[in-house]
Amino acid sequence: MADIELIELSKIYDNGYQAVKPSNLRIKDKEFMVMVGPSGCGKTTSLRMIAGLESISAGEIRIGGRRVNDVQPKDRDIAMVFQSYALYPHLTVYENMAFALRLRKVPARQIHEQIVAAAEMLSLTSQLEKLPKALSGGQRQRVALGRAIVRKPQAFLFDEPLSNLDAKLRGEMRYELRRLQQELATTAVYVTHDQIEAMTLGDRITVMSVGEIQQVAPPRIVYDWPFNRFVASFIGTPPMNFLPGQLSDSGGAWTATVAGHKLPLTMANRDNLGRAKEGGIVLGIRPEHLHPAATAPAGSPSVPMRIDVVEHMGDHQYVYLRAEGLKDAMIMKAPGMIQLTVGESAPIHIDTSHAHVFQGAGEHAPNITLPQGFPQQQ
Repeated sequence: MADIELIELSKIYDNGYQAVKPSNLRIKDKEFMVMVGPSGCGKTTSLRMIAGLESISAGEIRIGGRRVNDVQPKDRDIAMVFQSYALYPHLTVYENMAFALRLRKVPARQIHEQIVAAAEMLSLTSQLEKLPKALSGGQRQRVALGRAIVRKPQAFLFDEPLSNLDAKLRGEMRYELRRLQQELATTAVYVTHDQIEAMTLGDRITVMSVGEIQQVAPPRIVYDWPFNRFVASFIGTPPMNFLPGQLSDSGGAWTATVAGHKLPLTMANRDNLGRAKEGGIVLGIRPEHLHPAATAPAGSPSVPMRIDVVEHMGDHQYVYLRAEGLKDAMIMKAPGMIQLTVGESAPIHIDTSHAHVFQGAGEHAPNITLPQGFPQQQ
């Protein structure tokens, strides 16, 4: 078993800065867990504590049921892949992949067999005698992966390994990483600031902010049921639109009043809205749930808005909108074939069956339309 447990884990530096507040997280055996959040949220510090590269201020780390707080990194049976490839420039690909195994005095024949198998898996067979300088960025990252794979660790730790690659290579390497993890059936913890990587790679996602875990759940749950405004804004491209308003109840028929417009709320679990009806709320609407009249769901309410900017993306377009009484622009994701003219005003329909309601103005204001008993961690 290679499950990883963080128990009340925290990190406070000598200057008093608390990089990671007491956190609890269980990463299951053979799971691909992605830790995501903005710079300074504590994700990399958490990963480095798991690896043993950063001291622990308080709490406990268990790998495969074994407490490893005081175990040296080399004895934790983990392999780490960094943002920088960290290859030895004077050694060939073969020698780079063999280096750690030779230090562990693995028999030469076994080293060769493991390198050949890893090279075939990573399409590096023809590159084994080359120096790193003769390789592309994607090939160098594959060598770094191969060096980790040949060690056959209990768990892989990835610290933003695709950040140095261009967009096309990142897409290719995401596929390779997911395929490899499934083929090797090994626990993986992956740190990134890129929410697209988080959504496409993770079995589950740990979303972090200001040193705290905000939500732990599968990608679909994090997207459809964000626990608070921070998660809702961080996960999703373009980000969710937030509209300040008031909530009212007329015999169980809930309505949000936004900039003078009454919007009937029809989303599931709206019975939970009673917890916030006395105060102001923030209505969350994802860009794909704003519609021009031609594609609007039947019966959805509309608000007149001015079209400010249109970004054509091929099969879809991002439309920036302004509504009277709202300070911030809104973003609509519309089909590419719909003709929209900059400067014109048009009725924009809001599909409130997918709306989110947040209590309070802060970024960690909770989503109060979560299903009854919905836990923070799934």
